[in-house]
Amino acid sequence: MSFSTTPDLAVNDPCNGETMAPTRASVHARCSSRSPHSLQNLPLELLESIFLYSKNFALPRSSPLLGAKLSGKATLLRLFMEALHDTWDQCFGISAHQASEPQFRKFRKSDASLQSDLLLMPWVDIDFILEAQQIWADKYARGRCYRHYEHEGSDVRDLYEKNVHARDRYLQHVRQHEEKTWKFDARACFEADYERALQLSPIPEFFLQNSLWGSIDIHPRVQMPVDLFTGPWDEEMKRRLFWLVRAGVFVVDSGVQGSKVRLGTLDATVISPEDPDPLLIKCLMTTFLLEALPPKSAHNRLVKLCRRIRRGGDTQDITELLRYTVRELHRDQRSMWYGDHDAEDLDDESYDELYSELVEGSDDEY
Repeated sequence: MSFSTTPDLAVNDPCNGETMAPTRASVHARCSSRSPHSLQNLPLELLESIFLYSKNFALPRSSPLLGAKLSGKATLLRLFMEALHDTWDQCFGISAHQASEPQFRKFRKSDASLQSDLLLMPWVDIDFILEAQQIWADKYARGRCYRHYEHEGSDVRDLYEKNVHARDRYLQHVRQHEEKTWKFDARACFEADYERALQLSPIPEFFLQNSLWGSIDIHPRVQMPVDLFTGPWDEEMKRRLFWLVRAGVFVVDSGVQGSKVRLGTLDATVISPEDPDPLLIKCLMTTFLLEALPPKSAHNRLVKLCRRIRRGGDTQDITELLRYTVRELHRDQRSMWYGDHDAEDLDDESYDELYSELVEGSDDEY
């Protein structure tokens, strides 16, 4: 499919001083007043313009014919780019760390809702996202500087000390990119960051997530699809999850407020897997995930974690992860019940004692 003949991203391009006379509300009203039969007789170009301006998902769902007409890849790419245009235009090449500065906090609230809705669509996979990002950059970001942001956290430093080749490959990509700042390659940049992330260890610094951050490519208040939290994950889902976290989405505000989803995430990433996936842990595990969980559910998870620590057999990194999770979860539960905010520094014997205390404790208090 060629995109050279695809109409411009926006119905009217604000860069050219063009404005759209009708309001979005009036477009919704006109769409509602028309029957699907009258709309489906419109020329495709006009129908696409109405759809892209209104962003009314009810339009393609109102009839099979309209759905077929508005399901072409070019139309869907334009819709996705339209939804992310303001975010990409405002934050192209801006790191997630810089985005905390006042001038980068003025995101339109409507963008988060629209972007969240689009992320639920089955056709939005990682290849689609990267293709849309590249088409947008070729059209709207020519000559604008894009760079990678190197976060020298302890996990990155440890990786580079253990794997010089990983460091050299990544830095080679960064240098090549800096020498050609006029050309942004969405896929090459993603692959370089993803390859490095796969080699990071799930050490306690994962709770900061900052070693995964890149530039702001998504509204930070986007609601991620629940299945990206709870799995099961195939390779495409892992890559899409990484893109979102790398893009700066706030996982703590991204649909994990409900304890059911948070427990599902904890189970799927740490409790249930025989070999926990370091990338999933780096992407999803935050201290917020462990806060204010239902006491009985938290008790059951603590028992399982302590039992696994006692059993042994895990790698040093995974054992450290399990211990950190126990400490954080146990501390939060003590804070809820007793107002005790002090974290306990548990050694092997302490985990045995805690396990016995949890197993032998009466369930009546729950």
